[in-house]
Amino acid sequence: MQILRSIRQSLSRAFRHAEPEAEDKAHYRPEAAFDRPFYEEITRKRLEHLESLQLPVAGKTVIDVGCGIGRLAEYFDRNGCDVTCVDGRAENIQQLRELYPARKAAVVDLETDEVLQQGTFDVVFCYGLLYHVVDVHGVIRRLAQLSRGIALIETCITPVRENLLRLMREYPQDVTQALGKWGSRPSPLYVETCLRQSGFKYLYSPKTKPDHPQFQYDFVATLADWPTDRLVRDIFIASREPIQNELLLLREDVR
Repeated sequence: MQILRSIRQSLSRAFRHAEPEAEDKAHYRPEAAFDRPFYEEITRKRLEHLESLQLPVAGKTVIDVGCGIGRLAEYFDRNGCDVTCVDGRAENIQQLRELYPARKAAVVDLETDEVLQQGTFDVVFCYGLLYHVVDVHGVIRRLAQLSRGIALIETCITPVRENLLRLMREYPQDVTQALGKWGSRPSPLYVETCLRQSGFKYLYSPKTKPDHPQFQYDFVATLADWPTDRLVRDIFIASREPIQNELLLLREDVR
């Protein structure tokens, strides 16, 4: 009985850690979920970092894939871009339209070819999406089809040097998470492999990362050395043509 009780307690702790607390209603409302202190902080750091990279985006056409309520697309608005925002959740797009009524936006299932109906763009922007899908390779393939220029990608990762994809439980009632019950944590090499197989020849990493703890990490020797509840992120800049920017490193040089 004591053993069974210990197992139940361990499972209960793990479940409480992973699943949003029922009383935390912010998780379920887009008008609140993306404006909690954590999101406000990481959004601010991401925007500061994007501005620091001096990317040639002024006046470009941009699609923000997995846009949430559109906060990060403010960077492209400030640079005079023609921005289209797409997200799989109707409630997120509804909130985006209230915040940014002039911005083009659509509800799109990003794990299907439906997103390809949006056309092609100079810049494909995909921050905070890949780790909320299982078919990372399929999504990256679609990003490549959308892109006639560069792709800017940020995702939570598993910091091992192996080529792997780790599935993780997600909670569809949380508007910041996956539409289904599973997301993933790809290794950096897995993301690079998918990008190359999708036609991006040149892959870059910023020399500096956003000033936020989730972007600071070291590789671990084995998967067993990495706690599943810790979130760390990486940034991938992909192009079919070389990019001349002293603030970027070829990803081969990073490894």
